[in-house]
Amino acid sequence: MEKHKKSYLINSFQVDFQAKLRVHTLFNLFQDIADEHAEKIGVGYTFCQQNSVGWVGGAYHLKINRMPKWGDCITIETWPSAATPACAIRDFQVKDDKGNVLINATSQWALIDIERLRPLPLAKHLPHYDFVNDRALVSEFSKIPTPEGTPKTTSFPVHVDDIDINCHVNNALYPTWVLDSFDDAFRQTHEISEMRITFRRPARFGDTISLNTYLDSLTSVSVLTNSDASVEFARIQLSWKEIEK
Repeated sequence: MEKHKKSYLINSFQVDFQAKLRVHTLFNLFQDIADEHAEKIGVGYTFCQQNSVGWVGGAYHLKINRMPKWGDCITIETWPSAATPACAIRDFQVKDDKGNVLINATSQWALIDIERLRPLPLAKHLPHYDFVNDRALVSEFSKIPTPEGTPKTTSFPVHVDDIDINCHVNNALYPTWVLDSFDDAFRQTHEISEMRITFRRPARFGDTISLNTYLDSLTSVSVLTNSDASVEFARIQLSWKEIEK
């Protein structure tokens, strides 16, 4: 097993108002290189189609030293880094063209039976699953607690364009929705230094998202549910830092 590496040039349409890589684009790049590597090692889309199984993202944990900017040439490296009886762990590392580490990330994935939507034990269904014994970021993927206090609440429908090939909301959209819940004054002066995401249930077209965001100093927690809060889709914890002038 070897790590998989790919270079990307950051284009103008991939950056935000500060010319920094959009968060949802970062997640899409992670998905792109992970899909490519999974296919290469025999556990990707072709394998899933042939065996009526699928990979479902359970959690992400990122530490961001600096977001890439428009015009940067970055290299992303990914590899399966560990496994538990129920989940595979895949890590990512983003470097600039000088080799400086910009982002370290890790993610947790479950293999599920597509028809029954039940998780499958890796040892039984992928007995030869291999990984690289190296970590970009060690995480326990611990539960994100609900803070005390009154959240800022917004709600909005899931749109057709939010739906991916798996017929549910693409994982990259959840942090985008959360970032949209912060006012412009805060976003102009703060940026993310760390992000933790736990996914619970996939949202689908026709759902209404209720987003509750709690902000305490430089830490925020956002809980995304359906309109009556009977189903939780995801929760996201962000650590913020002030943008250096």
